Amino acid sequence: QRVFRMLPGLENAEFVRLGQMHRNTFINSPSHLTADYRVRKSPRLRLAGQITGVEGYLESAATGLAVALYLLLERRGGAAAEPPPALPATTALGALARHLTESDPKHFQPANINYGLFLPLEPEPKKALRRAAYVARAAAELAAWRQRCGL
Repeated sequence: QRVFRMLPGLENAEFVRLGQMHRNTFINSPSHLTADYRVRKSPRLRLAGQITGVEGYLESAATGLAVALYLLLERRGGAAAEPPPALPATTALGALARHLTESDPKHFQPANINYGLFLPLEPEPKKALRRAAYVARAAAELAAWRQRCGL
């Protein structure tokens, strides 16, 4: 508080809580969501964005894109069609969905997309080649997913 009070205009400020700029509201996704962002108890309802437990504007928008893709694929297939396959967990969107749905519900916390969410590379390349290997694997598996889905 002493440091903040040095700033002009904050000399007499009341500090309610230090160390937290904002708090996002989110559900416990591992308990409530499927990999295609359906609410388990109400499968006709899908969620996307920050409420699912993703952090960041890009991640929030990306979950909306994923939901839109799943809806498009379902509408194309008709009522009797099988649900479309989930995005591969080796891609950024698939890894994020995996975090949302397969994390320990007792300790679930929101996350940004990061390499720690991806399935490990086998064999693991040297550090200098790791990012390129993640990208190559994701591109190949996303292409295969697109082909399976007819996109």
